[in-house]
Amino acid sequence: MKQEKMDMAKVLAILAQPRQVPPPLENVTRQTIEIPYITSDEKIDTRKVNIFLPDKASKPMPLVYIPHYEMGEDALELRDYLAQGWAVACPTQAPSNANATLAGDNLVFNNAALYTLRQMDEFDKKRIVLVGGSAGGYMALMLTGQNLGLCATIANGPVANAYFNIYYYFPMAQALNMKVLAMTADENDDKKTSTVEVKSKLPAQWEKLKKLADLPIPFIAALIGEFNASPGSYPAAEDTAGWEAVTGVGIAERFSNPVMVNHNTSDVMVPVDQISRRYTYKEPGASLPSDFNAMLPHSFSGKLNKSLEECLPLEDTRTLRIPVPEDAGEESILPYDNAKRFNLNIFDDGPIEGYGTHSSRMDVGRRKDVPYLKEMLEQTTAKTNILVPAMLKFLLLQYLGKSRALPAHTGVDDSVYGSLAVYQKKARGELYAWVADNGEAALRRVFETLMAQETDAEEKDSLKTAMCDIFTQLNQGAFA
Repeated sequence: MKQEKMDMAKVLAILAQPRQVPPPLENVTRQTIEIPYITSDEKIDTRKVNIFLPDKASKPMPLVYIPHYEMGEDALELRDYLAQGWAVACPTQAPSNANATLAGDNLVFNNAALYTLRQMDEFDKKRIVLVGGSAGGYMALMLTGQNLGLCATIANGPVANAYFNIYYYFPMAQALNMKVLAMTADENDDKKTSTVEVKSKLPAQWEKLKKLADLPIPFIAALIGEFNASPGSYPAAEDTAGWEAVTGVGIAERFSNPVMVNHNTSDVMVPVDQISRRYTYKEPGASLPSDFNAMLPHSFSGKLNKSLEECLPLEDTRTLRIPVPEDAGEESILPYDNAKRFNLNIFDDGPIEGYGTHSSRMDVGRRKDVPYLKEMLEQTTAKTNILVPAMLKFLLLQYLGKSRALPAHTGVDDSVYGSLAVYQKKARGELYAWVADNGEAALRRVFETLMAQETDAEEKDSLKTAMCDIFTQLNQGAFA
């Protein structure tokens, strides 16, 4: 592919190539658990989570949770983690509406799964990390802003601004697809949608791409239906506060553990502008109309017009542009600055191309994350966690049943995640663990800072009530 322009025919041909199947996993115990949670219509649902436990690892062991998507046994990353003696957990048997309820019931479920895993004796509560990509990267960022006491987070190609990506960008991209589809139909009703021929059999999940291959952005055409929201899954278009509550840029100020983001400039599924505006190409590649604009508008309200970089503390954030060479097939190590809590790696592989996905380059080798995760896990949450006022406020509001993204239910089942009783237990437990490492005086200082920042008198009184209740239980030894 060097010196050649990639196109959809080549993408399909690469996807159709038979993959080398790694040998079966050995010395690994498999476990599947049921995760109950309360849905938005106040019913108790359950979903499964797969757990892989390396047999020779001592317990309690570190845990890597892969949110939203299932990680198959053929995944090389799974083998990397298990080889380190780390357990791995991920959802399995996802329902057909998993992406459509991304910011609704699916968000509650992934929080419930993480909460359940954190209570299990097999895992070291101070050494739990998140690794997610694409919609799973979205989920990793959301979980980071809703849970204190995680060791670190890696988000690859994440939807950091759900309002931009799902409400604005996807419909705009699909409008271009539909315009071209209509023009093609008008020219010749008898023509097949695609003229691309692929001799090898495509994997089943990409079969429909053959029918969409002549569209400007076929991968979006193939996947956009999965993100059509179920009723109540996303806030109304004008509800800025609602959207801020269910998107990474809206809750980035809560991030209390280190976060690494890895993103490509050519990502046509999740435009890089929502991570950093520094390295976005002003014009797309040759496969798209020159006026196709994938940049994040400045006209959006509130934090919805911000990139993730703009929502993180400047002094604690490192953003690095990494040129992708023409011949980049070899494995590499993800770079990071261990003096910074937030590392944003922007891999420059050119402008967006319509035939791409999270990259227009299919020849780029694996970028290994084990060194970063290993260093974070060695530090444990005792060193990696910094309780910021915004996270404390979230936990207090969750304690009061006032989380916008995670509604608290009463009268359903107080033992199930999603109930006010469990949210109160969760908030107490996370703050107790932090106090065990940092002391009660440190918690009081964070609370005083929060009170100094809060301008709403009624909110201030509510936060004081919750904090007093928690301090009382802490001093009575009934905190856990």
